[in-house]
Amino acid sequence: MKPARLRLNISAEWQLILIFALAKLLIHFFTVSNFELHRDAYLYYAQSEHLAWGYVSVPPSIAVIGKLATSIFGNTVFGLRFFPALIGALNLIIIGLFIKELGGKKKAIVLASLAYILSPSFLHTNALFQPVAFNHFYWLLSGYLILRMISRNNPKIWLWIAVVFGFAFLNKYSIVFFYAAFAFSLILSKYRYLYKSRYFIMALVIGLTIISPNLFWQYENSWPVLQHMTELRETQLIHVRTSDFIIAQFLMNIQALLIWILALIILLFYRKEKQYRLFGYIYIFLILLLLAGSGKPYYTLGIYPILFVFGSYFIEKYVKKYTSYVYSFLVISMFFSLYVSLSVDGIPFITPDKVNNKGAFRWEDGVDHDIPQDMADMTGWKEIGEVVKEIYISLGEENEDNCDIYCYHYGQAGAVMFYGKEIGIPQPISPNGSFVFWAPDSISKDYVIYIHSDLGNDINPDTRLPQLFEKVTLIKTIDNKYFRENGTKIYLCKSPNDKAKIFYKNMMKELKDNYR
Repeated sequence: MKPARLRLNISAEWQLILIFALAKLLIHFFTVSNFELHRDAYLYYAQSEHLAWGYVSVPPSIAVIGKLATSIFGNTVFGLRFFPALIGALNLIIIGLFIKELGGKKKAIVLASLAYILSPSFLHTNALFQPVAFNHFYWLLSGYLILRMISRNNPKIWLWIAVVFGFAFLNKYSIVFFYAAFAFSLILSKYRYLYKSRYFIMALVIGLTIISPNLFWQYENSWPVLQHMTELRETQLIHVRTSDFIIAQFLMNIQALLIWILALIILLFYRKEKQYRLFGYIYIFLILLLLAGSGKPYYTLGIYPILFVFGSYFIEKYVKKYTSYVYSFLVISMFFSLYVSLSVDGIPFITPDKVNNKGAFRWEDGVDHDIPQDMADMTGWKEIGEVVKEIYISLGEENEDNCDIYCYHYGQAGAVMFYGKEIGIPQPISPNGSFVFWAPDSISKDYVIYIHSDLGNDINPDTRLPQLFEKVTLIKTIDNKYFRENGTKIYLCKSPNDKAKIFYKNMMKELKDNYR
């Protein structure tokens, strides 16, 4: 007798879903080395070296993911970008499940999957080691669970929704916008009776239990996230204009504009699909909430894959005439839109020297620049880290415990940690963000490697540093025209005087008092 063979009976729909998920993963694996890590990635890496239940600007989840990534892959760019790429692939599996839950077939799966894969915005975010990539996953998964709950009339799913909310909250606080929009929308929908279920009360308890360690951490540290949000509103969100916010909604996913606009129109106005109107309400409330809060345009990104799903499902369901022409047009237009978008903001494919639209990119400072801000924030850091490592090594083994490294902000400090980990470089000092928690109260070392950036810093180090140290030597000036902080200077300073020690002690005491 021939031995029995294990045969996997995978349906055509699932074959498509898995193919698209694999394609998404490979896109990011093949482009992983085109850019350095983003400025913010170095902060999240630093947090992974100081695991806690909270940080100044973000919840703890991204730090845990960073620790997992570096434990598996070491301190590598690939390691930190592995999980954002993987979560992008998982999003395609959820899109497939979403389509199947609606009753959609292969054509809808293809259309929705291409809308996601060919989105410049999601190609961008899944290339970044940041909470935003995981945030989109939680939004999409939440939408899928909401659909299952209302389509199957199964209030027990409240419990799963609560678990997803809890983990999403521990990843990025902006999940509150999605669930606030959902809460308002459910009241307006015919499914408001779901609030009366005992499972809803149980869900509230579960959700609060999951997020409570982070809330307790925030309470113990005087709610630093509120201080961070205040600073954000004063320095960045003040530059967000309503017109820019609205225009960005059409441009961020222009490759699938027809698909998601059609979805929104049918969800809001077509009576035959009113059972799904709840999702149209969620979109409207989300836009209104973020406009009221001066949110950045990309804060809405997580809702668009849900609209891709509905739009693709409606097209498959209602387009009966000229089907092949309609699908061909939509697919070709998506590829064309991606091509045009990549010539403008090509992350992760196009490097800064290939950007065509000079002077067409508005940064958080409200000023137009030659390349996208994220692109300018993904170069220069390795050079800083390597230079600091070389200076530290040059001091000799006898001074390995006799040197402090002072960085103006978390990007510099995180880069120093990331590239200096292999030689056991000391914890950098910075008055910025969560680095305040890890900084010593006073300085006593003979050497200080000082990194100065002109970005938001009006101190002239060439005149200031000689007043604080006996000897100051400029070692390196970063020369990279694409670097957001081009001109960053790295000094080796020797023997801080009493004035330097008193200044540092008072500054750090004032900063730490904010979190007590």
